[in-house]
Amino acid sequence: MLRDRFFAIPTIFTNKVYCVKSAPLEPLEVRFPERPSCFHTALPIGEYVSQEQDDPIVGLPTRERTTLVIMSSSLNKVKNLEKLLPLYGDMSFVIDRVLVLWNNQEECPPQMPIHTKVDMFIISQNAGSMNNRMGEDVLKYTRTRSILHTTDDVFLPKKYIRHMTYNWVINGIDSIVGDLKDGVYAHPSTEGYLDVLFEEHKESDKKRYNIVSTRSLIMGKKWLEKYNKDLLMLRFVDLHLDCEHILLSAFFRKNTRRNDPMFIAIPKEYQRKELPDYGGVDENTYTYKDQENTCILKAMEYFGKDIWDPKNIAL
Repeated sequence: MLRDRFFAIPTIFTNKVYCVKSAPLEPLEVRFPERPSCFHTALPIGEYVSQEQDDPIVGLPTRERTTLVIMSSSLNKVKNLEKLLPLYGDMSFVIDRVLVLWNNQEECPPQMPIHTKVDMFIISQNAGSMNNRMGEDVLKYTRTRSILHTTDDVFLPKKYIRHMTYNWVINGIDSIVGDLKDGVYAHPSTEGYLDVLFEEHKESDKKRYNIVSTRSLIMGKKWLEKYNKDLLMLRFVDLHLDCEHILLSAFFRKNTRRNDPMFIAIPKEYQRKELPDYGGVDENTYTYKDQENTCILKAMEYFGKDIWDPKNIAL
């Protein structure tokens, strides 16, 4: 199904956007009346997609698709999006929709490719918040059970996405699954964050706790609903820059009686491809590591000092 079938041609009347054709779309309120029309987004249509299952009658499996969510804000990354989006637009076997969350309130978002097999939306955000990854727009535009978060500087091949979705299904639709390649940990004996465990910590009887990364992270839609009800959590993430993945991991533990998000190993032939970062954060710098340590401690400040301790389950 071609992308342009999902979009109505908008016409502006007072502060609403209506469909010129009689398509089954609800009127869309223009959230940014002071901005150019490039910031407007049509509402999606369509029914819920199939769930993963094996058909006992004809013996053919039904493969579940996911919703791919990419957050972007810099015009420097437009070159990456121009490469990524047409490729994702051809992956109708594994992707139901692609949602690009545009976190820039000053500059127009890039144009989406047309005539793609996968329905695509670029959605301008009210504010440049990391909470947008888990926000109401993602809930509104998602019709799959799962959401696969990624970034604008990495490409996920079709087999990679299929592998992530399959492992999410078999591990349970309440699970959160990340790529082992991104494996980092909260470790009580270091009082902070580690991406490489020293030998003395590996031998420690104190457990390490998984911290998932939004570079490749698949979760059930239910977690967005829970996350958005926690108003203090939303405010906390806004106050502490680049802590959202650590706080999300702690949030998952808090709401599952201290279960960890899961890491899975991706077969070598399925590996993702890194794209130029164009001025992003260098994760090898001391400053970045120090920030991660701070975020681990901030998670303890918000959720309680026992959040990384399985012996104290005080929900």
